Amino acid sequence: MAGCLLVVLPLECLGARVLREPGRIAAAVLPVALIFLVWDAVAVWAEVWSFNPRYTLGVSLAGIVLEEFLFFLVVPLCALLTYQSVEALTRRGRRARSDVEVHR
Repeated sequence: MAGCLLVVLPLECLGARVLREPGRIAAAVLPVALIFLVWDAVAVWAEVWSFNPRYTLGVSLAGIVLEEFLFFLVVPLCALLTYQSVEALTRRGRRARSDVEVHR
């Protein structure tokens, strides 16, 4: 997850502008994260799903390990950064093309 963030954070400099709007990030990420965390909690409670303590930090809340919470926050944030940077670069490309066509 740290690698994911390290790879996509520079996209903010390319025009993603995601991190400048924490309220919109929360509105996009938190409802979905909550649904999946509840789903995970039910699956752990029903013993359908579990987390191997060998591969976790050992910090948990309601049977859900810290890494799972971070997963449902970091991965969508990386997706938002990637999507918004592609949108920004596409807009920039369209403007550049229209400027060239105007000057012809």
